[in-house]
Amino acid sequence: MRTFGGFSVFIPMSKIEYNKTPKTLEEQVTLLERRGLTIIDKDKAIKILANISYNRRYPLLAEPKEDEIFKQGSTFETIFRIYQFDADLRVLVFYAIEQIEIAVRSQIIYHLSLKYKSGFWFEDSTIFKNYPQHIAFVSNVCKSIHETKQEFITKYKNKYNNFLSPAWKSFELITFNSLNTLFKNLKDKNDQIPVSKHFGLTHEVFISWIETLVYIRNICAHHSRLWNVILTISPTWLKSPKGKWVSKWENESESATKGDKKLKMYSVLCMLTYLLDHINPHHKFRQKLKSLLKEPKYKTTIDIAHMGFPENWEEEPLWVYREVSTPPRKLAQLE
Repeated sequence: MRTFGGFSVFIPMSKIEYNKTPKTLEEQVTLLERRGLTIIDKDKAIKILANISYNRRYPLLAEPKEDEIFKQGSTFETIFRIYQFDADLRVLVFYAIEQIEIAVRSQIIYHLSLKYKSGFWFEDSTIFKNYPQHIAFVSNVCKSIHETKQEFITKYKNKYNNFLSPAWKSFELITFNSLNTLFKNLKDKNDQIPVSKHFGLTHEVFISWIETLVYIRNICAHHSRLWNVILTISPTWLKSPKGKWVSKWENESESATKGDKKLKMYSVLCMLTYLLDHINPHHKFRQKLKSLLKEPKYKTTIDIAHMGFPENWEEEPLWVYREVSTPPRKLAQLE
């Protein structure tokens, strides 16, 4: 047992003390070469390492990865291309989740405010399952309203004597995670069904998908590696789609090789495309994703099987693009 910052921590005797020392950029380059990485332009590598973490090399390590030896034929240029692809994918995915988050927020506000005939329905603890969770949510809203400098909130506070603002104002200040927590905590599934139906899902599948997207959004926001992530949350499979869908969302051969059935990024991309189809039939996510995967500098570097893409994935109904003539749906405006 050892004490760190006032906390007692049990450390198994089998573990050893970490004693590696910091290295200069030049030393990092030398170490990478010693571990089997081919670096043609060392000056360029040093400039890149000055701005990109040394640990971004992880995907190219041979098994067992603890030995930190690179796979045969690995190059620094390949690592940099993977980093660039990951950054471009994060931007694309983050923007898609942003559109979904806005739509989810709008739908929750719209249906619940009309049902309970008030913009302050979220203050009523009787419509929620978990009372402490509800109180924590309301406290979070109060804190956000108190601290914000947003003009639409300050104008409201100057005009009205209510401390809390209605949902269509205050919910603009809460995170996607808080929104997800609120929705899951609704006691009556009939409060969840209309929102979920808007996205072509049952309320059970909708909750599962949104929870997964909150997790992916956090990965994007923290600039963590996304392209070959293995999901720690398993979203529910959509059995009865209300639109174009896929026959499977995992690469079975890849799962068999890894000895698991954990989902990867392909399942997330399927969810995003399906949800965007219901939000706005004119979205360009599908086309932008295909363009990204077909970029010459990535096509020869990124093995999409490691992202969970199955063979012939572009032939699935979800990925076949046809121009849609139906205008996007609009929500009624709340004043």
